[in-house]
Amino acid sequence: MTVLDLFTLLRRGWFYLAAGLLLGALVGFGYAQTLTPVYTSQATGFIAATGTAVIAGSDEAVARAGAYMPLINTSQVRDEIAKEAGVKTSDLHGSLSARVVPGSTLVEVTADAADPKSALKLANGALHALAKVVAHIEDVAQSAAPADPSAPPKPGSSANTALGGIAIVPMDEAVAPTRPSAPNKPLIAGIGAGAGLVLGLIVLLLRRAMDVRVRAHTDVATLLGAGVLGRVPRMRKNGQGRTAELARAVAHEAYRQIRTGLRFASVDQEVRVVMVTSANLGEGKSETTRALARVLAESGQRTLVIDGDLRRPTIAKGFDIDEAIGLSEVLSGQVPIGSAIRRTEDPNLFVLPAGGIPPNPSEMLGSAAFQQLLARLRQDFFIVVDAPPVLAVTDASVLSSVVDGLVFVVAMGRTRRAELVEARTQLEQVRARILGVVLNLVSLRGGDNGYGYYRKNSRYYMKSHRGASAADEDDAVDALAAMANLSPAPLGDAAATTDPPRDDDAAVEEGTFTTAAAPDDITANGSREASSRDVESSVAERPHGSNGSNGRAATARARRSVPPLDTTEPVGERADGEDDDPAAAKPRYARRNARP
Repeated sequence: MTVLDLFTLLRRGWFYLAAGLLLGALVGFGYAQTLTPVYTSQATGFIAATGTAVIAGSDEAVARAGAYMPLINTSQVRDEIAKEAGVKTSDLHGSLSARVVPGSTLVEVTADAADPKSALKLANGALHALAKVVAHIEDVAQSAAPADPSAPPKPGSSANTALGGIAIVPMDEAVAPTRPSAPNKPLIAGIGAGAGLVLGLIVLLLRRAMDVRVRAHTDVATLLGAGVLGRVPRMRKNGQGRTAELARAVAHEAYRQIRTGLRFASVDQEVRVVMVTSANLGEGKSETTRALARVLAESGQRTLVIDGDLRRPTIAKGFDIDEAIGLSEVLSGQVPIGSAIRRTEDPNLFVLPAGGIPPNPSEMLGSAAFQQLLARLRQDFFIVVDAPPVLAVTDASVLSSVVDGLVFVVAMGRTRRAELVEARTQLEQVRARILGVVLNLVSLRGGDNGYGYYRKNSRYYMKSHRGASAADEDDAVDALAAMANLSPAPLGDAAATTDPPRDDDAAVEEGTFTTAAAPDDITANGSREASSRDVESSVAERPHGSNGSNGRAATARARRSVPPLDTTEPVGERADGEDDDPAAAKPRYARRNARP
């Protein structure tokens, strides 16, 4: 682990560090509350010389006084304290200590007790008792006969003056303490906070060592052997506020980035059929399929979404269309393909629902009929197939062998690394081609996940997103009409809004997979629509003085009602430029941007 990895780990796991810090401080403070308070009182005495041999303040006098300091805890001193206080020795509660103040001739006696009064009496009594005991010892040392320890030394005795000695003279009496000296609650709480911080760091390191989920985009290249096409942020349902608005704007831009990556995913082989899958359920593959198809259609690419999940279909529900008839009925020969394809609000986006759930979905997806269907539809559409999860069933592995490539969706913080390895193993067995990976549910706050650029330019994305959402209905219809490449001729000119001649006798052959469908066989949102000639004739009868935006809206609806779906003739709307007519092969967005 590098220093940068450590800082990244600390930044991600700040919650554990903060929780450990707070918990440790609370435990330390609670422990300090259980301790008995201790009050401290001090008394001071002076070291005096009692003869000519020892000079007061000399090193010899201080050394001799220091030798008497351990006597403070002897029974003789406590007996003197009890005698002076008029209590029993067993009633003396507290601790005593004495020391010579460094660099001086002062003796400091300290008494610790559970209450201020006891500490005061104990400190004063200990100083006087120590002085008497020291004087008694000095007299015994300089005279052969023992002396009464309670009698003070005689200042004029010949022994003291001849040999010299020391005496402790009480100076400053002790003062009653106003606050306890122990326990030091802030210090104990600080120690507990430090211990909690260390514990939080240990938990964070153990969590990282035991974490088996994908947390960073760098894990994907190692586990799947493919690059990242885009990162889709985590968005809450019905989210409000600036963060939710930014997430929606960034998500839309992320899908555009995925679209660009798919167009340049292969140089040697054309990519026209793409499958979207994931390792497990609930990782966002179906939502990625719908969003990717929408941005492909926005660019002028005729896009068809096929719901290849014949076990748990969700595409029709996401587009709010009828799912009664779909891929299952087409592959079984019950309905023609023209009756199963549904149009959407976008004129370039079509949907083939899953239809009824068959008893043998894997066999249907791996049949020759499905391969023929894809071969015919890819001539006029960029196909996006929503496949089941790889680890759940074998359908995804079967589909991956008949498409040009697949896009793998990984849910950040949810998909396990072992699951990615297993999915890659299954896909490699059928020689599937992974075009790239989409990281879903990425946090916007994760700068190492690639969102630093978006956050720095959030004002730009927010402004463009608000401008798009604030457009009125007429402007939206005008934009839709422009995407459909409508002629700007006056509404009264019927020739300007009429489709080219078409063979009305081209019917769908039952039991086949040709898309030469009659206009009435193409349904929108599950219901039949009138032919374009009937609608456009009613539009042409409008007076020239009618509102222009409403007229363009009607024209857009008329144009949207009958899109060209005959794959037996060149469509002229493909972005790959393989049509015979270069002008017809130019995509809509290219022709629209070429206008002055």
